[in-house]
Amino acid sequence: MSNDNQYKIGDILLENKIITQEQLNEALQEKQKNPYKLIGQILIDKGFCTRDDIQKALDRQYKETRLGSILIKKGIITQEQLEEALLEQEKTNSLLGFILLEKGFCTKDDIISALKTQNRDNRLGLLLVRLGYINEKQLEEALELQFKEKEHILLGEILIRKGLISSDDLANVLIFQAKLNVDFEV
Repeated sequence: MSNDNQYKIGDILLENKIITQEQLNEALQEKQKNPYKLIGQILIDKGFCTRDDIQKALDRQYKETRLGSILIKKGIITQEQLEEALLEQEKTNSLLGFILLEKGFCTKDDIISALKTQNRDNRLGLLLVRLGYINEKQLEEALELQFKEKEHILLGEILIRKGLISSDDLANVLIFQAKLNVDFEV
């Protein structure tokens, strides 16, 4: 598995021998035909793996793509430096990257490189799933509805109309999304 792919759900499932390359290829072909469907849901629908398999792969993906984990894995910071920065983060509620920069534990380029490695998809629907507001099936149904609408309706509006999230939930996740997408300016 290449470094670029080591955090993709399909590759994690392959590495754990949950699915075969042929099954992944079939699911990816289905994804091209139905872009609103999530790859994990396609694999489940085809019977290639279980929801539990997908959840374990997502958990691993999330754990291994945390900023601190990536910086430790790359040898840029130590576990002790990460722990010190995390303690400060608890007190100040600042973003971890900013704390690591302020303490001189790494450079702006180190953070940018780690964020590129992280390559986490911070689109609204996937954030709502990751944060537990909705599940993958609900997201898929909302995206399908959005895809079929003649006039473009925003995903958040669809989810509110369906009663899956409140307007306050949407506002909170959009604020969180903005924080995640902020550029590092030091």
